[in-house]
Amino acid sequence: MNHFRTFIFGAILAVTPVASPVLAETLKAEGGSAAGLSALVPQLLSKYSADDHEVRVNVDQTLTRSALKVATGAIDLASTPAGAFHKMTLGKGPYKKLGDKAVTASADIRSLFAFLGGHVHALTYADSGIEGWDDLRGKRIFVGPPAGSFSAQTIGLIETVTGMKPDEDYEAIKLAWSAANQAFEDGKFDVFMRSGTIGSAAIDQFGAANKFNILGIPESLIGTPAWEKYLQTPGYAADTMPAGTYSNQANNDQDLLASAYVMFVSVNKDMSDDTAYDLTKAMFENLDDAHSVNAGLKPLTLENAFVSLSAPLHPGAIRYYEEMGITIPDQLRP
Repeated sequence: MNHFRTFIFGAILAVTPVASPVLAETLKAEGGSAAGLSALVPQLLSKYSADDHEVRVNVDQTLTRSALKVATGAIDLASTPAGAFHKMTLGKGPYKKLGDKAVTASADIRSLFAFLGGHVHALTYADSGIEGWDDLRGKRIFVGPPAGSFSAQTIGLIETVTGMKPDEDYEAIKLAWSAANQAFEDGKFDVFMRSGTIGSAAIDQFGAANKFNILGIPESLIGTPAWEKYLQTPGYAADTMPAGTYSNQANNDQDLLASAYVMFVSVNKDMSDDTAYDLTKAMFENLDDAHSVNAGLKPLTLENAFVSLSAPLHPGAIRYYEEMGITIPDQLRP
């Protein structure tokens, strides 16, 4: 809401109202890991829209919970995993206990744009003896935090590649990200399914003392029904991790195919059209800067704004896209 302040002078002789400048609207936002794009995108929105909106960003949040906060109006916007939103519409996955309440809440969420949130780094130390996915049998594998959608993606990925199931063929470890980072360095598990953007310094740091390998998706899997089914899961994608990306990666002499995930900026349906318009416009008018800040944002373009997006667009965002001549898919209109 815009605020106005009036000052009164000369109470005896005259009354002259003088309006002060409009104060920026304050918005609450949440993002995920501080090292990832889910935190960077709302931070960039805060920077690009600073003239009209003061976006206060809280990072290192569990984004499945952040989506619920957006739905209830507790916060104004968040980075939301596309796959998690799909589960919310069904009352399944991380929202299973909420059931119909989650389904009802999902109806109050609107989207501004989608972006590639990051990649699944299947990390294992180079001296671990793990050379490929078949070597995961019987190992201790960190699959993700206890709450959230990342663990579902990594468990699905392992099963797609190997057929192995958690706690039958390997021990699935779930910890908070901060605890998991330290546990991997301490050798508490054999494989670290680590979320992160390509080239993240935080990931390269894991190999500072002991180089790591990254397990790429086997070429033999590409094009199979199992792989195609995996990629059809809402919010899942695949992307190439170029050779030489990490200096502390032992097998960095080859391109690797990695699983990736799609996110979107979610807002409440009751956000004003002008605010949603301003935020959407601010991001796309500053794409050159965003791309220079992090190469992981280069896939974000007007043409790719709706990739894997199932949450309806906010009318304010639709107004901006229509001004730019972008065709809005019927299923994304509220």
